[in-house]
Amino acid sequence: MMSAVAERTEDHEDERSSRMGRAITRGIIVAMPVCVIGLTLAIWVLTDQGLMDSFVTAILPGTALGGFAGGFAGLAASMD
Repeated sequence: MMSAVAERTEDHEDERSSRMGRAITRGIIVAMPVCVIGLTLAIWVLTDQGLMDSFVTAILPGTALGGFAGGFAGLAASMD
């Protein structure tokens, strides 16, 4: 039989991990399009490529950067 303190600690850990998961997901959802659009515009302005070619060039690094930056920002936002 579990004590009330153990149940409360377990519930608190579950709440903390779900809150952290939501924060990381929210950070990735926000950062990914921002990074893709930002890189697209930067490549478009700095090179002589067209807008669509700039988008194609920026899609992979923008997705990777957005996933990393959003996950890191979400993790940092969920810290106590």
